[in-house]
Amino acid sequence: MTDADLEASKGGDPSAGEPLGEPTADLAEELATRFTGDLTDAPLAAGEPGYNEGEAPPLQYSKADRWFTTFARWCSYLAAVALLVVTVVAFVDVVLAKFFGHSIPGQFEIVANLNLVMVFLAVCYVQMDRGSVAIELFQDRFPQRLKFGVRVLGSLLGAASCFFYAYRGWYYLADFYTSQKAATGLWKFPIWPFQSVLVFGFFCLGVAFFFTIARDATNLRLERGRYAPKQPKGGVPLASGPTAER
Repeated sequence: MTDADLEASKGGDPSAGEPLGEPTADLAEELATRFTGDLTDAPLAAGEPGYNEGEAPPLQYSKADRWFTTFARWCSYLAAVALLVVTVVAFVDVVLAKFFGHSIPGQFEIVANLNLVMVFLAVCYVQMDRGSVAIELFQDRFPQRLKFGVRVLGSLLGAASCFFYAYRGWYYLADFYTSQKAATGLWKFPIWPFQSVLVFGFFCLGVAFFFTIARDATNLRLERGRYAPKQPKGGVPLASGPTAER
């Protein structure tokens, strides 16, 4: 739609001195698309699903970030299934022990090993969703570059720790697989699948720390999120982003 079409859609003839009519629905939609772009990429409002205070919406990061976040979310769904199984086993065991004087054979080994699945399949998504508890009392007072450096250092230390634990856990996994170590008790199920979840979880968490670094770099470059300019006291808030006036 050209500018002439936009004028014509309002009705009236400006050259003849006729007043313009009310904009039509098509005109309003055209103007919204022209000045705001694709509405599917618009920032999420507070309270909407996927909105995290201090972080940019996932759509404003890279495709690799969105893919890994989706992958981590599905891993957390498997962790939720493990949590459900643990809850059911614990509940049934308590009922049997209370009213019938019996318990589920091997319930301790089942719960203990499913805890690995429950924790290490969910921890990666917790990092990507910024759901972990972080104390940033002094970071808000730092200059942007120093704040970025502190956060990157923390993420690098976290990634190094996770990769080291995954590396050492791989040796335990190989030993458990070779020896076919099994759980004690009645069931005698192998331990190595649960150990593999631990190694996998640590590795994915290490990768998530690098995505955190990439997010911080993006937010710093675009001056958004926790890197947005501070609002002046009693004044009009400063605009943020690459087009902000200084």
